Amino acid sequence: MKKLFLLLFLFSTSVSFSQWTYVSTIPGSANINCISVVNQNLIWVCADNRSVFRTTNGGVNWDARNTGLPSGNITSISGLDTTFCWIGTESGSIYKTSNGGSNWTLQFSLAGSFSDGIKMFDQNNGIYYGDPAGAGQPHQWRYTTNGGTDWLLSANAPVANANEFGLLNAWDWTDGSKFWISTGTFTPGITTARTFRTTNGFNGGGWTPTVLSGTGNSDGLYFSAIAFTDNNNGMTSCNGTGDAVRKTTDGGVTWTTVSNPPGTSNFIPFNMYGLKDGSNLIFGFFFTNSNKCFKTSDYGTTWIQETLPPQAASSLRLMQFVNSTLGYAAGGGGVFLRYGNSIGISLTNTQVPTAFKLEQNYPNPFNPTTSINFSIPTSSEVSLKVYDAIGKEVSVLVNEFKSAGNYTVDFTAGSGLNSGVYFYTLNADEFTLTKKLMLLK
Repeated sequence: MKKLFLLLFLFSTSVSFSQWTYVSTIPGSANINCISVVNQNLIWVCADNRSVFRTTNGGVNWDARNTGLPSGNITSISGLDTTFCWIGTESGSIYKTSNGGSNWTLQFSLAGSFSDGIKMFDQNNGIYYGDPAGAGQPHQWRYTTNGGTDWLLSANAPVANANEFGLLNAWDWTDGSKFWISTGTFTPGITTARTFRTTNGFNGGGWTPTVLSGTGNSDGLYFSAIAFTDNNNGMTSCNGTGDAVRKTTDGGVTWTTVSNPPGTSNFIPFNMYGLKDGSNLIFGFFFTNSNKCFKTSDYGTTWIQETLPPQAASSLRLMQFVNSTLGYAAGGGGVFLRYGNSIGISLTNTQVPTAFKLEQNYPNPFNPTTSINFSIPTSSEVSLKVYDAIGKEVSVLVNEFKSAGNYTVDFTAGSGLNSGVYFYTLNADEFTLTKKLMLLK
């Protein structure tokens, strides 16, 4: 229970049109601690109160997948597909399912530890980081090459200082060898904390610490957000007052202070996410009296504030992006958000249409992806959703304000959808039209 409160925020010089939209709240409204985005439709989340959920339609609907898990909070998760998933608990245990959560198998446990993050790259290879069991004990940074049958301690895993622990989701990597992990020191008023890096992978170890300074508070000092865009450039941020945001241009060997987003002080950085597509974009969640989201493409020289929906008043604990136009986030109260469009959407040309139009999808029948064209002659709030034959919503393709234009949106049927007839409905201004499409697997 020691630090489930530690997570996210930021500030900026300007405000962009909101691309974050509310999608749903998981059943029971437990705080979501971690998400695992497999693709635009398939997402796993873990939460307080022994909660694991899975969606196959981008978060519109959630199915509980926690049969056989022990009581307590689930703090980390990594799903590969609809069947294979791994979770970590607040008591320092790792569980695996190979049947979609119908049951779970205990793989590793260390009394006194705490699971901060887990990531499986395939069915065999994965990494895990958890807290030390106490002062003078090694940080539990482990790896597996056999699906978790064995979780081996990373070579030269650093020994913890007094009151030094890991932080939820405060890690990043750019390939199979370069990793960064932040820690926090929970001694009131302390002014230093450590961030670690390796270029040898979890199995090779060789962890090198960098001591970062800051102005801690009664909770101590912790760099609870870290993100890289490539092997050299990244950012991190700590709690407390004063200058809290840092950047590096040499892979974390050295860090320099950059200005906090204007108007911010005494905040908690919950999470950062760095896109590794050449855009240099880093997003951050920061919390003062409410959530704030910012992004930067120049490592903190300028900040742009992203508007959050009102449902996101509680802490947002983690975000993951599929690409620069599609991402997901979740946190307090079980709230689940989407950034941009759940499916890729684009303008087909620069002409302004003269009428509302919804065209037949192509190809039809399809498996698994089809394209839908629609036109709106005036800027409008647009909703384009897919329903099954009994009227149950299965996917939200568009749910946002769009400028007048001609658009194409792709719909990819998730593995949870069976062959059959489905319907898609466009709502824009006072225009509504429904058409039929057929999935043939």
